[in-house]
Amino acid sequence: MKKLIVFFTALSCSIGFGQTNLLDDSTWSIGTGSVAGFPKYGTDAESVRSLGLDPFGDQSVLWRCITEGTGGSSGGWFSDAFTIDHTKTYRLTVWMKKLNSPDGSEVFGTYIYDSSGNHTAIASNGSTSSNPIFNGGDAIQSLNTWYLFVSYIHHSGYSGAMDQGKVYDVNGNIVSNIDDFKSSSNSVSAKHRAYYWQGFNSVDELILFKPTVYEVNGQEPSIQELLNGPNGNSDSQSPTTPTLSSTGQSETTIDLSWSGATDNVGVTGYKMYKDNILETTLGNVSSYQVVGLSASTTYQFKIRALDAAGNESGDSNIVSVTTDPSSGSGGNSGSGSVWSEDNAVASYTGSVAVGRSSVPSGYKMAVEGKIRTREVRVDQDNWPDYVFRDDYELPSLEEIQKHITEKGHLPNIPSATEVEEMGVELGEMNKLLLEKIEELTLYILELKKENDAFKIRLEELESKEQPK
Repeated sequence: MKKLIVFFTALSCSIGFGQTNLLDDSTWSIGTGSVAGFPKYGTDAESVRSLGLDPFGDQSVLWRCITEGTGGSSGGWFSDAFTIDHTKTYRLTVWMKKLNSPDGSEVFGTYIYDSSGNHTAIASNGSTSSNPIFNGGDAIQSLNTWYLFVSYIHHSGYSGAMDQGKVYDVNGNIVSNIDDFKSSSNSVSAKHRAYYWQGFNSVDELILFKPTVYEVNGQEPSIQELLNGPNGNSDSQSPTTPTLSSTGQSETTIDLSWSGATDNVGVTGYKMYKDNILETTLGNVSSYQVVGLSASTTYQFKIRALDAAGNESGDSNIVSVTTDPSSGSGGNSGSGSVWSEDNAVASYTGSVAVGRSSVPSGYKMAVEGKIRTREVRVDQDNWPDYVFRDDYELPSLEEIQKHITEKGHLPNIPSATEVEEMGVELGEMNKLLLEKIEELTLYILELKKENDAFKIRLEELESKEQPK
């Protein structure tokens, strides 16, 4: 019976996909602990494989993370290392659902190594991460409901936005954004990680199913195919091919635009390729600026249109563009300049990278190194005087204690993992720290009131005991 289940699982996952999953989950069989390719995380009793309904309503072997109620590692896996090419992009996925309560964290992540086993994952802030986590919890919206977690290990030369990771419900709706990472030029292998963390309730479970790793090269199954499972895709018609053109360039940037793509249902996005390597995946837009390029260098670009079912168009026409030559001074060197000057004030309209080659999405400057200055002023629109308003809901100390026990940090304060991965926004953190100081002041004032009341009561009792 076990052999039949394993055979059916492997067969159902290979039909219709033009590329082989780098993770072989055909080794999954009913039992506990580790299986070939998937070393357990936690104790044997916390990793249980049994038959159950998968996201498509079929009977499959599921990996159940059953916490022993002691917190910490509570079941799941750190896969065996698989070989990667740092010049290529990889997409990692896994299905997850929670049972009984939302407590504990569903964790989805990776490890990326060089040939000596050193960590080489690059986070969105440009730093090397020894604990690259795509999602650290709270993405699952409803209990007993399957969600597909999707994220990426981008190639080492990737300079686009590190925000392509998503969590989908079974209907294909995006319910959460999660992080991406990229490899370094010396990265040679990676791992797939999915596990339950800080489970303190012994009746809670996290269920895992169908982990995948695919190279992103046009042969991987689409997101919609993963959502549809082995029963097929109702929309198989691809969008028409877009027409790509260049609209300008500077020493380090190239501006591209496109038109002409249509679809029987609707175009939902585009994949941009630079020198035949995926540069970025975009929404339904019609232009894009490629940044972080070298001066006097020729690049070739093409684009594909996407629809909601994950179908892709054919390649567009190839556009070859050469960046402007270096001016040697950073400004006033022809039409590619982004500098301007007004009343002795020089202005720069682009993003600035210092000591690095790219700026994360949403930021205007990124510095790899230390900054020394006499003063930093951060604008704030919502300073926490609201704590002293009558309508402010001050949490009870019991609520604070419960949150610390469950989460390991104060409410509204980022966790150590979040700070390690994302850094700290100075203005927001100062606001949050002041919020906690003002809350602490209210707790102290309340304790003083209680203490004064105890003193009065004690004096009354003592006066009654005095001899008359």
